[in-house]
Amino acid sequence: MKHFIQTLALLALLATQAFGQQATTELPAQNTVITSDNLELVGGDSENRFFFTGNVKITGTNMLATCDEMEVIAARSGSTEKTVGEMGAIESIIMMGNVVIEQSGRKATGGRAEILPNDDKVILSEGPRVEDSRGVVSGWKMILHKGERKVEVLSDPNATGESGRTRVQLPGFKDLGYDDPETSFRNPGSNSQ
Repeated sequence: MKHFIQTLALLALLATQAFGQQATTELPAQNTVITSDNLELVGGDSENRFFFTGNVKITGTNMLATCDEMEVIAARSGSTEKTVGEMGAIESIIMMGNVVIEQSGRKATGGRAEILPNDDKVILSEGPRVEDSRGVVSGWKMILHKGERKVEVLSDPNATGESGRTRVQLPGFKDLGYDDPETSFRNPGSNSQ
């Protein structure tokens, strides 16, 4: 049981770091708590799988995440006679269905989030959208490369028209001062008349 609790704490830490939360001394650390309607643990010879289903919720320091289901795969060592061997490193965390991750004024939503600690990647898919006070980014798939300060936002390769393209919406900025009424430009995507 001790190893199970350590694994869940590690899971929450990895998820928090993967989505860009910076460690802070201003906020006191809170316990990480994962709740769900059901939890199933399946021990294997080389890995353990945790299946959280129904109203999955993760709370912790400066983070709230929810989804319909979550699967955690962790390496396993020790005797194969035991149901759950020694817990090793987290190999992947997959959040599925109505994924919402909120922290410090930032909100990420989508149908799926894959956290791959060994690859230092987080992949958001199935309608991913990230928004904060500086703007909104959406696309077909987003890949966050932890430690590289790099995010890829990909368009749907099978979509036609504007619906499958990446989109960035930023706050408006002031008029640049060009006032020739005969050559004024009207942004076709603008709501102003």
